[in-house]
Amino acid sequence: MQCKELNSNATTVIKTRPGYLQGIQVNNAGSAWTLQVFDNITNSGTAIGGATAFTVPAAGQSLNYDCHFSTGLTIVTSGTTAGSITVEWY
Repeated sequence: MQCKELNSNATTVIKTRPGYLQGIQVNNAGSAWTLQVFDNITNSGTAIGGATAFTVPAAGQSLNYDCHFSTGLTIVTSGTTAGSITVEWY
């Protein structure tokens, strides 16, 4: 398993080929911070989580996806004040 912390408002390409998204751990929810997860290498395409952006849950929460993605994995975060999440994938 690989892990990457995201802690800014950005579009982040995590992986550029097929893989498996285990989950996302919320370290800090930020302020009005939102999240979208795509099976793509851009900030569009097939939504894995958040066809529209959703508010990042409270710190300590886990978003368990346990799903395959076929094109790539992109995470889009935005909001007033960025928080911190850790993405776990294979």
